Amino acid sequence: MIIIGKLLLFIIFIIVMACILNKGVRLISRKIGDSTNFNWNNIFYENKVFNSLSHFFTFFISYILINPFFNEYKNAIIYISKIFDILFVLIMLQFLIRVINSIMKIATNENNHQTIAVRSFSQLLKIVSVIFCFLIIIAILTKNNLTTIFTSLGAITAILILVFRDVILGFVSGVQMAFTKMIKVGDWVGIHKYKVEGTIKEINLISAEIENFDKTITIVPTYDLISTAITNFEVMKRKNIRRIKRSILFDIRSFHFCNASILKKFDEIQLIKNYIQEKEREIEMINQNQFIKNSFLKKMNLTNIELFRQYALSYLYQHPKISNKEVLMVRNLEPTPYGLPVEFYCFAITSESIRYEKIQSSVFDHLLTAAKEFNLLVTQITSNQN
Repeated sequence: MIIIGKLLLFIIFIIVMACILNKGVRLISRKIGDSTNFNWNNIFYENKVFNSLSHFFTFFISYILINPFFNEYKNAIIYISKIFDILFVLIMLQFLIRVINSIMKIATNENNHQTIAVRSFSQLLKIVSVIFCFLIIIAILTKNNLTTIFTSLGAITAILILVFRDVILGFVSGVQMAFTKMIKVGDWVGIHKYKVEGTIKEINLISAEIENFDKTITIVPTYDLISTAITNFEVMKRKNIRRIKRSILFDIRSFHFCNASILKKFDEIQLIKNYIQEKEREIEMINQNQFIKNSFLKKMNLTNIELFRQYALSYLYQHPKISNKEVLMVRNLEPTPYGLPVEFYCFAITSESIRYEKIQSSVFDHLLTAAKEFNLLVTQITSNQN
């Protein structure tokens, strides 16, 4: 009973001393932080690093008092010393994890490529620290040295590699992304493998969190960010442009040559006036060539689909919200059983989705309406419903 009473008294003493030292260390650290205005000091304070530091003082004083306090109980000293050895390992682990969390917060205050490497490395360091401390505790309990423990682990290395496969791949992926500057938190990406498109919210050692545009969250393995096909839209966002690539399907039966009266009507449209005049000059040069005898070649032979393509091209070039510095073209695609697709390829001067959709809708509203002026029929494919 005496030993139990002493043990309870010793525990109460440790708790009281821990509270006093904890308050003292926190007070001193807060005063130092207020006087120096160091950001890292505030982060250490928020992550309770100084609390763990006070535990070291408590542990050290208590460890010294074990022998004087239990000098009559040799066996008790052995067991209590072993408990304190384990506590020291746990306190050290707590201190390391809090320091790593603080350093990670200091080093990752901005979303950049180095952030991924810091996070991956810090998370790997925490895992290694936990494993190492666990092995030390095993060594304390079994009275074996660490060399013997590590030798025993060598036999199950393959199993450990299999267990920590995702951790290893995630760490390698994080380092590779940091050095190649492929992807970072905040990037707008699309992953074709998972049919995902959204913004990366977090990249950690094992997984990456992507917020889709419908506000759902998709979690993918970190190593998939470098091992699968991914579209990164950040370059487009930085240039503030976005591609428009769509086609209109026309009924080929509505295509025809333009006679003089039709050309006179189109000649009043400013967007294709110069094009028609240029074609007229080409025909005049052909007619002046005595070697050209084919009457078909001596005619202009402009088609309504050709004039519409030129009209669309001029319209896009003059559109204030379409970039002239990027690729801009209107072309025929391969004919299909349903008609001839005409593709419009250009870049809107914005990367913001709502503005982009408004520009794209406005362009195609105009082109679909303008097609009627050229007597072109847009194919509308319908299906019979029961």
